[in-house]
Amino acid sequence: MKALLNLAMAAAIVASTYYAIREIAGQKADALAGGGTFVLDGRSGAETRAFTDLLRQLRAWEEPDLAASLASLQESGRIWVAPRLGGGRSAVYVNALGLVSRIYVGSGELVVRSLPFPELEVPDGARRTFATVRLAGTLFHELQHFDGVEDEGAVYEREMEWYRGLGKRAAGGLEAEERRWFEWAVVSALASAAAAREKATVAPGS
Repeated sequence: MKALLNLAMAAAIVASTYYAIREIAGQKADALAGGGTFVLDGRSGAETRAFTDLLRQLRAWEEPDLAASLASLQESGRIWVAPRLGGGRSAVYVNALGLVSRIYVGSGELVVRSLPFPELEVPDGARRTFATVRLAGTLFHELQHFDGVEDEGAVYEREMEWYRGLGKRAAGGLEAEERRWFEWAVVSALASAAAAREKATVAPGS
């Protein structure tokens, strides 16, 4: 009986230590994402509605695999909103102490309050499409890191290839004017990713 009691106490200590370390890992991940973060779930209001709209749009664009992967991450509590995400980042993958793996996305990326390219004479719908395409590509990018791809250049290449595939798969079913602006949005997102890749992979001091 005493041996069983000791075993139970040891198991309780191990469990409490694990959860304590996991809590520290969560705090570390939160700090790396700027603090004030929260999980993207049914209590997240506008952010959750925007994410649901994104998944719906991805399916309409014939991207069911990406939609399913993102939905699965959300359901498992792995996608978080980062209101204060810094460094000019739209999203970031964080793995803290090997215990907490999350994708943090900026709240302003999910709930677009001001459309991009205000200086261009481009329809609001096209600029909104660009914002959606770019968000989807950014989440695709971070999903590659989540799945274990560490090389930033390789991940950007995958992201850019995803944009090219999206342009081919989704544009065919659109009317001429809508297709024109959709293609503009995809090309603009591709150019944005290319610029980000160059910035991210440039050698220090070069």
